[in-house]
Amino acid sequence: MDNAVELDGFLPTDVAVIEIERNGTPTGWKVTLAGPSHEKSIAWSDAAARKGLLKQKQIESAQVNGKKYKPDEISPEEARRDNVAWVVARIVDWTPIKIGGVLYDVSKASELLIKPEMGWAYSQIVDWLVEDKAFTPRSATS
Repeated sequence: MDNAVELDGFLPTDVAVIEIERNGTPTGWKVTLAGPSHEKSIAWSDAAARKGLLKQKQIESAQVNGKKYKPDEISPEEARRDNVAWVVARIVDWTPIKIGGVLYDVSKASELLIKPEMGWAYSQIVDWLVEDKAFTPRSATS
């Protein structure tokens, strides 16, 4: 007799699709995001871990050698680019859109999402990515 508990329904999905809204109105712009176990998410996580480990190694080296560790100074622009890079790393695909006659497919995600006027769309993607339930499949009873 198989008494195993089935947990497949509790595991995160590989991708999720969201539709960007403006003032509660769907825009038709759909964005496919990588879940936590997607290869894009794992690659970003591994790269961030390597960067963190390198920084930790530099700090430890400075301490061992009796030197002060001077952290890197980053500008607000660099911080914004880092944040956008994290979001873009989790985007698998999206519906191409036009703004002012310019076509933006997913290859131009960084270029588009860095723009301050696109903050309304950027924040929706970020909100989805940080939501705990975002990639959890809905149960058959909900």
